Amino acid sequence: MVAPLGADAFLESYWLKSFVHIPGKPGRFADLLGWDELNAVLEQHRLTPPRLKLYKDGQPLDPSLYLTPAMFGVPRLDAGGLATSLAQGASLILDDAQEVAPKVRDLMQSFQDVLHTDTFANLYAGWHGQKAFHIHWDPQEAFVIQLAGRKRWRVYHPTRQHPLKNDIEPPQPPDGTPAWEGVVADGDTLYIPRGWWHEAFPLNEPSLHLTISLTPPTGMDYLGWIVAQLRRHPELRASIPAAQDKIANQITQLVADTLAQVPLGDFLREWDANIRPQPHIRLPGAPYQQLAPIQDDSRIRLAALHRLSFAPQGPQFEFRAAGRLWSVPAPLQPALARLHNARALAVTELVAALTEASARDDLIKSLSVLARAGVVLVEKA
Repeated sequence: MVAPLGADAFLESYWLKSFVHIPGKPGRFADLLGWDELNAVLEQHRLTPPRLKLYKDGQPLDPSLYLTPAMFGVPRLDAGGLATSLAQGASLILDDAQEVAPKVRDLMQSFQDVLHTDTFANLYAGWHGQKAFHIHWDPQEAFVIQLAGRKRWRVYHPTRQHPLKNDIEPPQPPDGTPAWEGVVADGDTLYIPRGWWHEAFPLNEPSLHLTISLTPPTGMDYLGWIVAQLRRHPELRASIPAAQDKIANQITQLVADTLAQVPLGDFLREWDANIRPQPHIRLPGAPYQQLAPIQDDSRIRLAALHRLSFAPQGPQFEFRAAGRLWSVPAPLQPALARLHNARALAVTELVAALTEASARDDLIKSLSVLARAGVVLVEKA
């Protein structure tokens, strides 16, 4: 993604800081998602707005122009209407492309592992000279990778530092010259930080690119999490009395105490645990393997969490999963902490993380309980 710049140089000089254009070798992203795979996706999936949409000159096209009429049952893509709309200058946009393209999904997983944030990918296809969107900024970090063809881009400095999606005041559009203007060719990468204005212009040739969006936590997210922790205090759940000075002092003190007692690291671990996981379906074997006795060579992965987020409670550790609060003995925590949604680990690998060899049987019993509750998936070696 960031070759030949390199990951270390990118993270140090650009990530969350500044725009960069990284030229790449033509064809290096061709196997992620090409025209043939896109055709198959459009033919084989029931895609309608807002998941799939057409835009032209900053405006969405009426879906009736490219979907079959309701009188024919559930709307599907109308191939004739789609081709005509695209011929007249519309661009095609497919949201959450990782859900229909396995290699894009694998790429999203690698982003989540390295940058510890939720990730999704939208696909953009254009043919003529009309823009899909006017100049705008995005409320998330964005990588643009050019899969095929070319596009001209203009990128402008932010006009408000670190703007938020629902900000207290909107950024003003830029009125100066672009920070960068150029053609993004097949194999190139752009990194556009949150708040940087940009617009893309098709060049009257087929163009296909992915925009990969990432949502790392902000200070506001941390404070929102802190507010949720404060609900345990009855003083803050009570209505504000007429005598406001006392409650104002209490609120200030309770917030300060909670910030001191619940460090930022705890929030970041919980954030990482709740990154949107990928579903892993293993049919026809899963209905047999899920409740079968767990063996040393059984492979275990988290089903609906990215990781487990533990909180110490005396001699136990607690974590939330599948709508329940779970409690496990402290000796099991190092093994359970290795569980991950992206990777299935053999039981022997989990056992190796135990600090007490005698805890092996307890670990297998706990994994069996978690499997029955759907917290983990059990896969055949």
